[in-house]
Amino acid sequence: MSNEAMATWGGVLVTLAVAIWSLRVARRAERTARQDRNEREAARVSAWVAAVWSNAAPDDLAQKSNVLVIRNASDAAIHDVRASAVMNGRATEFRAAVCPPGESFATWNPPGSRHTWQFLAGCEQLARQDRGISPFTRSDRWRLETLQFTDALGARWEYRSQHGIRPVT
Repeated sequence: MSNEAMATWGGVLVTLAVAIWSLRVARRAERTARQDRNEREAARVSAWVAAVWSNAAPDDLAQKSNVLVIRNASDAAIHDVRASAVMNGRATEFRAAVCPPGESFATWNPPGSRHTWQFLAGCEQLARQDRGISPFTRSDRWRLETLQFTDALGARWEYRSQHGIRPVT
């Protein structure tokens, strides 16, 4: 084989190696971008513990309640929602099969009640009932610990207090 033929084959092999390497880099970049996009979308779901009261009678303790608020700012419903919270110093678990987009709340019922939580309802109901809502921001006795959910694409996510959101494998 002549030197010219070997140089041509060498050039072909180098070009092939560069093309394969470029495809691998492009696939890795696409996978990373998709993962970042999915994580940003999952981070659009959040939750917190709040107090609710009647605006007409703010001092009436019988009309005060405590709620778990879930904000699903994504474009699709989330499924198999599980939250662990501390309510009045006691650990409690919340579960819902589905949470639609928007802000929803579930009222916590104190121990001894038949059900620990009421069904999810839209937060717009609070405004229609002239009720105020305020998150607990300075109490360890009322706080969200974790929030897990499955997104519309079937990926499972977990938010852990002070650790942020991560995929569950």
